[in-house]
Amino acid sequence: MAKLVLDYSNTGDVVFGNKTRGMATGLKDNPHFALPWPTEFPTLAAFTAKQLEFADALNAAADRDKAKVATKNARRAELQVMVREIGRYLQTKSGGDRAILETTGYDLAKDPVASPDVPGAPQNFKVVGGSVPGSALCSADAPDGSLAFEIQYCVGDTSVPANWKVGAQSGKCKKVEVTGLERGKDHTFRIRAIGKKGPGPWSDVAVYMPN
Repeated sequence: MAKLVLDYSNTGDVVFGNKTRGMATGLKDNPHFALPWPTEFPTLAAFTAKQLEFADALNAAADRDKAKVATKNARRAELQVMVREIGRYLQTKSGGDRAILETTGYDLAKDPVASPDVPGAPQNFKVVGGSVPGSALCSADAPDGSLAFEIQYCVGDTSVPANWKVGAQSGKCKKVEVTGLERGKDHTFRIRAIGKKGPGPWSDVAVYMPN
C-alpha cells in the first residue's frame, strides 16, 4: 500500500511553497477526491488560501526583517497542519492506491526495503598481504541483512571439511586481518555473512600465499 509523505518539516521554505502549490493544483477538480470533503478536514478553498498566504509571507520575508520572518514561520506552521490533515483524508479515501495518490501533488513515501533474515553470499571477495608476516587482509562486499562475518581458510584439500579453520569473526567485511598463517604455502580463503537467522552461503574462494 502506497503512503503519502505528511511531514515536510525538513524541507526548505521555497521547496515547501512549491510542493504545497502543486498540492493545491493537483487536488483542484481531482475526480478521485470530489468536493465537498468531509467536514472534519480542511476545505480545498481554505488550503489554497493558506498556501497563498504563506507564499506572500515568504516573499515579504526576503529582507529578513524579524517580524516578517516570524509571520512567515507562523503561516508555514499553519499550512503544514493542513497538509497533514488533508493528507490523512487522501490516504484513507484512496485506499493506498499509488496511481491515485500520485495525482495529489504530495510526495509518496519510499517503500521500506526488507533485509533478508539469511543473507546471500558476499561478493567480490579478495585477499592480499597483511600487516605482519604470515597474515592476510580479506575484503568483500556485504550482502543485505548482514550482521557479522566469518572467514575460514584451508591449507590442502578443500574438499575435506576438517581442513578448514576459522581465521576470523568480525562485524565488518572490509580489511579483516587473519594472522598465524603458514608462510610460503597456498591458503584458500572463503567468507560468509551471518544474519538474524544464521549464516548464509559461502563466497567464491580466493587463494593467497602468505609471505
